[in-house]
Amino acid sequence: MPPSFYAPRKRRREPYNVDVKLVEIYEDLASEKDEIRLKAAQGLVSQFTPDKNPADDQIKKTLQRLFRGLCSSRKAARIGFSIALTEMLTQIFTVKREDSEVALADALRIWEAQSNNSGETRQEQRDYHFGRLFGAEAILKSAVLFEASVPFDYWTKVLGLIFELAQKKPWLREECGWIIYRCVYDLSVRKMDVKFLENTLETLCSHDLAKTPEGVAVWLAAKDMFPDAKFPPKVWKHDDPLDTKERSNLSKIMKESSAEEDQGEKKLKTSGTWNSKLHFAWDAVISRTTESTKSKGRLSFSDFWTEVVDNGLFASASSDERKYWGFLLFNKVLNEGTPSQASNVFTKNLVRCLTNQLAVEDRYLHRMAVKASKAIQTRVSNEPGFAAAAVGGLMGTAGAVNFDQATKTKTIEKIVADANREALEDIVPMFGKLLTHPGASDEKVAASNRQFIAGSLLSIVRAKASTGNDDSEEDFQAVLEQILSILVRFAYFPNTDDASTAPQPALSQATQEMLRNRINSSLNSLLTSPKYAAAIPYAVVKQIRDAIKSEEYGKFIINMDDKLQDSVKTAFKSLKKLSSKEKKGETSSISAFKLLYSMTVLQVYNGDPDAVSMLDELEFCYSKFMGEKDSKKEDTSDASDALVEILLSFASKQSQLFRRMSEQVFGAFADQVTENGLESLISILEAKESLAGQQEMFEEQDDDEDVEEVSENDEDDDNEDDEDMPDADEMDSDVEVVEAEDASDSEEEEEEEEEDEEDAAEVADFEAKLAAALGTHRGDKDLNAEESDSDADMNDDEMDAVDEKLAHVFRARRQATSQQKDKKNARENMVNFKNRVLDLLEIFVKKCHSRLLTLDLLLPLLRLSRRSSVKQISSKANNVLREYTKLCKGSAVPEIDDDSKPVWELLRSIHKEAAHSGPPAHATATSQASLLVVKVLVAHDKAEIAGVVDVYAETRKNQLCSTKCHVQPSFFTDWNNWCVSASKQLKN
Repeated sequence: MPPSFYAPRKRRREPYNVDVKLVEIYEDLASEKDEIRLKAAQGLVSQFTPDKNPADDQIKKTLQRLFRGLCSSRKAARIGFSIALTEMLTQIFTVKREDSEVALADALRIWEAQSNNSGETRQEQRDYHFGRLFGAEAILKSAVLFEASVPFDYWTKVLGLIFELAQKKPWLREECGWIIYRCVYDLSVRKMDVKFLENTLETLCSHDLAKTPEGVAVWLAAKDMFPDAKFPPKVWKHDDPLDTKERSNLSKIMKESSAEEDQGEKKLKTSGTWNSKLHFAWDAVISRTTESTKSKGRLSFSDFWTEVVDNGLFASASSDERKYWGFLLFNKVLNEGTPSQASNVFTKNLVRCLTNQLAVEDRYLHRMAVKASKAIQTRVSNEPGFAAAAVGGLMGTAGAVNFDQATKTKTIEKIVADANREALEDIVPMFGKLLTHPGASDEKVAASNRQFIAGSLLSIVRAKASTGNDDSEEDFQAVLEQILSILVRFAYFPNTDDASTAPQPALSQATQEMLRNRINSSLNSLLTSPKYAAAIPYAVVKQIRDAIKSEEYGKFIINMDDKLQDSVKTAFKSLKKLSSKEKKGETSSISAFKLLYSMTVLQVYNGDPDAVSMLDELEFCYSKFMGEKDSKKEDTSDASDALVEILLSFASKQSQLFRRMSEQVFGAFADQVTENGLESLISILEAKESLAGQQEMFEEQDDDEDVEEVSENDEDDDNEDDEDMPDADEMDSDVEVVEAEDASDSEEEEEEEEEDEEDAAEVADFEAKLAAALGTHRGDKDLNAEESDSDADMNDDEMDAVDEKLAHVFRARRQATSQQKDKKNARENMVNFKNRVLDLLEIFVKKCHSRLLTLDLLLPLLRLSRRSSVKQISSKANNVLREYTKLCKGSAVPEIDDDSKPVWELLRSIHKEAAHSGPPAHATATSQASLLVVKVLVAHDKAEIAGVVDVYAETRKNQLCSTKCHVQPSFFTDWNNWCVSASKQLKN
């Protein structure tokens, strides 16, 4: 056999050259990074420039590779290959090549062949469809079809393939439509022959795509770019999809309302899939609607929005997916639309859907509704004038009066806070109308709506109150006065004989009280502004007075007798004089008096029985402070004392408004407070924090029976209070008292235990009395109980006797419960009152720390910090002391006039106070107070230091020898430190 049978020869492999660089370029074209794809496309196209003279085979292979790449399923491949293909086609077919035989027809054949639907799986088929779509886009973008040498049939062929794809594959219809839509603009820019456009429209209609969202967009673009072109007949009324007579058809088309739309003899399928992004046709339509509703022929934006969006996408029968599109449109117009367009999007169905979706977090479109709500707020924040349209849309006829309550949001509150003056001039009157007609006939619902409206008005006041602090800010005074005017109208004049202006339904007393509270809250916010603090309260009371006279709004809520009217009339005369003086040159005292007068008159209008006497006292103060300049000093001091009493009466009320007002007025007159006025403040600090203290302070007189019961039940408590609050004359014997009340932290626990024991004793006593009245015993005593005839029938007399006994037992129980409640309320009132007084004293200390009179505060504050069982009170007392001693530095130390004896007595009293056992803060406070008095004495005469040393020595002696002296070591440490720092000054 031949050798070849035993040793077969290897087949020789033909040489094959692989262009590694080209492989890398194709790989990079599919990269997800833009810069890599662009660099690869540039590298590929550069190989086909005329100077490189590429071969025809190379050109065809590259085109084939690029068209095939468009069919890839890789994420970014279509983008990269499309860019390269567009540039490649431009490079090859727009530049003359004498020796090249590659024609555009070859490229179109390659495109068709490579994108032919030859895939086996559904995914492969989708990839080929996308390849054909991207290939068509590249061909159109390259503009090779518009070359003069290119037959017009090529354009027709490409259009046909695109529309055929759109017709057969509805899920690609939007992308196909977008390519044609952009191509219409390219035709206009390149100034191509109108036949290109006319052929496009004919092909569009021949494929039954004219009445689709894509067809509408293409048609509208053609109308704009080629108004003189010949449009296919009988498609749209007046050849315009936005013709007013086409609104119904347009609505159906834009929302794709049916599974199949009749298009002549054929039926055109809708996309069948839902896209979470808005169709580009919406932009095309919205941008071409007219601004004015008076425009004839074409739909206005308002009509379009109502018909197509509100009655279409937001119809009650619409799916959640269409409503989702509706919210996308709503946000789009709010973010990008003109003011006129944005103002017209608050339509009935939309606002109802927005309200419902916002109200419940589990709703399918809740997140979209939240985005819509934020879009409204963002528009208002960027464009404050839009607030009027937003509030009107959300709360007007299309919305809900109580929008924020219904949606559990603060949308309206935030909108009105950002509104500018012009917007508020529209919003505030609308709120006034809503108070009259709150959109509900049910009284409870109406009351709730009115409460929300009043709260919205208050939100405006709070948001704009700070604008009075800066003259450069926008002036909101007129708007704020209008708000208060509306509240006054309904708070003080709820009923009127005029049926056209009468509130429907009528305002309840609770609603009237709520509105008066809103007035107080508004004024409280405005007190922080120097510009509004006095002006707006005066405007409020003046409006009430004028309305009472004119009876424009009906009868006033209270009957004012002649005496009351005379007092108010006199007060307004003084207010008028104050306003005149204010215009000449405003001072803090004038503004303070004006504010105080206004608030007192307001209290008269609120029916406060004490306000009338306060007006008379205020008139006395005004005559002394603002009267003739040669008024005697003692007359002014009397007026100052009376003014302090008036401010205390306001401060005693549980209202932040009156607290802030009293502080503001007190700050203006703090430097004129006399010794008697300061004593009035101090007496409150020394009052007991109990019912007895409240009765003593406010001079309450109870019935004899009540007094006896209180004295019997509170005997132990009063004794304890007497120990806690000794009189000033008994300070020397305080040491024994304090020893019985050490460890203030445990006092509260002991009091709670005592209260629990008292409650248990009261319950046991009640049960015993109840059992005695019924002739029974408690269930836990049944074990040892003997049989009795208690279950026997009783006659009428016996039943009456039992009823009388039961009534007596329950009456006693109610009285005991009422007394406990009175005790609790009295304690809270006294704590509140002391807090208010400490606020006033803090103001006094800041303004008058250099006055010798201020030293009178040291001892009362020290006692309060030790005795009070309320930590807030003791802490605030220490803070006032700390602030006082901090301010008294250098030359700011009070100066002694002549006699230093009272100051020496004060120093000894402070040292006795330091001997008491108290909380750590009390020890620190006594040391600071002692050193302050030392500074005052030494500043008066350096020789006084010897006596100061003797006082400290005596205190040290008591500390060492007496078990009743509880002076803390820090007391002497602070003294030693002061001696070291002051020794040089004392020797000079």
